[in-house]
Amino acid sequence: MAGNKKDGDKIADNPSTANLAAMLPIVDGMAAASGFLKFLGMSPETISELQQSAQELRDQASILTLPDEFNAQFANQGWIATGALSPEVMRNALAHSREGNSEAAEAEILSWFTEDKIRLFAITRGKRFNKAQARYRQMVEALSLYKEERYISAVPLILIVCDGLASDVLGSSPFEKDADLSCFDSITGHPTSLPTLIKLVTKGVRKSSDVALSLPMRHGILHGRSVNYASKAVCCKAWLLLIALVDWACDKVDEEARRDRHETERKETLLGSLSKLRKTQEDKRKLDAWVPVVLAAPFDQPFEPGSPGHAFQQFFSSWKAKNYGVMAAHAVNLTGKSRGAIAGELRRDCEFIELLEFDLVRVVQANQVRADVTLDVRGKTLKGPVEGRIDAMAVCYLPNGDPAMPTDDDGTWCVQQNCIYKVMHLDKPSGE
Repeated sequence: MAGNKKDGDKIADNPSTANLAAMLPIVDGMAAASGFLKFLGMSPETISELQQSAQELRDQASILTLPDEFNAQFANQGWIATGALSPEVMRNALAHSREGNSEAAEAEILSWFTEDKIRLFAITRGKRFNKAQARYRQMVEALSLYKEERYISAVPLILIVCDGLASDVLGSSPFEKDADLSCFDSITGHPTSLPTLIKLVTKGVRKSSDVALSLPMRHGILHGRSVNYASKAVCCKAWLLLIALVDWACDKVDEEARRDRHETERKETLLGSLSKLRKTQEDKRKLDAWVPVVLAAPFDQPFEPGSPGHAFQQFFSSWKAKNYGVMAAHAVNLTGKSRGAIAGELRRDCEFIELLEFDLVRVVQANQVRADVTLDVRGKTLKGPVEGRIDAMAVCYLPNGDPAMPTDDDGTWCVQQNCIYKVMHLDKPSGE
């Protein structure tokens, strides 16, 4: 279902997309009429900015129709456009398909499903919707199985997560007949995207079969009827289903606010709308162009405030000093709790593990959203002293709980608290 949309409507008809598309001839006309604009009193600088904006909009116009073209070509194969999927991947896959090279097209799509992208778009973004906190561990386990190419175990686990996460948001299973997956002004919620994929993977399977699947058939796999599903393509389509559900859930959270915003956006200036387009494209460009930053001890200088290294240093220094208030300022807080509440939770978590010493060994910023650190630590538990090497992870979050994108300037690096338990389970020092 798709709200009031009629069958045959396109993603390009979504208000946010249609508004930008409608601007193109207007901007072209205005940019060409420089003499008339000067007559209206516009400065040469303003006219130049308008002409530059017109060129940017022309350069990006093809992106507006890309999700529709991608869905038309690949949706029946289980590949759909989402807000997360790279436009470059969609464009390259379409080019291969037009040349008749379906294998190259699928290989292009499969190349997008890296560990970092799955972790960011499925696990990290999906964590905020987990009413049962253990679901996060299911996601992490599914990713580990995927990395080990153990698709026979990964696929059903991903499908279980899909069902649970979406049911928490929807209030009922998204795989039920006539489940309402509509969402205003959403790429993923459009009838040609997530609803199409849901329909494909929920077809009934009555008999057990060894026939190789090309889709993660939910009923057949989870009910034990379809047993030959263990392939990378099927597993990636299951991941895509989860990513699409997370996209849809994110869009659903602020759907009404988006409706209201749509009304006011009609009154926005041209340059204001173009600014949003520039931000989206700049975020995607920076994500694609990012080169991991690796810092190794001994570190030449102190970490800059606001950097992931500084967040790790502050988190573990505060833990060692038992300053749980400062520690809380650098801890993950997706539920909007007060700093005092987070500090109280950390105090309880650290009650049976004392951090005595730590040394940062390596800090790796994988992208603008995630960073990992390796530390040598020494601590004391109820069972006695422990020491060893652990890994910890930090994510850059916005105040609303979303991962910060490259152009966001109000993100905060937050260390995941599971590192506390890693220290607790270290081995005793040798010789003890």
